[in-house]
Amino acid sequence: MEIIIVDQDLPFACRLEKMILQMGHGSIRFDGCAQARERAYSGQCDLLVINIDNDGGAASKFIERFSRMHHAPVIVTSVNAEIACKIHHLNIGAVDYVVKPVDFEEFMARVALQLGRRTAPVEIASKLDFGDLVINLSNSSVERGGRTIPLTPQEFATLLCLARQRGQPVSRQQLLDNVWGPGHALRANVINVAMGRLRRKIDAAFDRKFIHTIHGTGYAAGYRD
Repeated sequence: MEIIIVDQDLPFACRLEKMILQMGHGSIRFDGCAQARERAYSGQCDLLVINIDNDGGAASKFIERFSRMHHAPVIVTSVNAEIACKIHHLNIGAVDYVVKPVDFEEFMARVALQLGRRTAPVEIASKLDFGDLVINLSNSSVERGGRTIPLTPQEFATLLCLARQRGQPVSRQQLLDNVWGPGHALRANVINVAMGRLRRKIDAAFDRKFIHTIHGTGYAAGYRD
């Protein structure tokens, strides 16, 4: 498998290339989107890891076009921990958004997870449809049972983080890193309170629950038979 890395951060990129090689995969690095465009659009890429801090708006356009052309997943890295920025890039095609500085052990676990899913093509759609619950990526809204459920940007980012895993457990640490950012020293009970508010909005009025607690791990989203 080939991983394309778009990042001017040489210490990060070189370490990432070394760890990818240890996994038995190949990688190729580019300083920016302009240099990576031909290789990325050729269809030879199995995973794109891109730092959006270098190219500004060009990086967003690059990710959006790449996601429309290919099924390969996109992992975004950035020093920007703002929720709005995370939601934007998840909406345009990224499957993960990791705030720098990264924990490399966790980051490589995310890389391995996405490479493991390459056997099943991922379609980039404008919504995640779970039947009576629909997450609209185009306008960051959620509907259940035919009515709109008002969510804060933080709540929407949390729900999206869970829903994209389609029933697979998401740890509290993963939620903390993806929604609040790794720089936030939140206690576990703060996350529990935030999840409690989200669950009341999503599940309180319905018998069939969408969000589930995975004891000892974290949470999962999806209907269970």
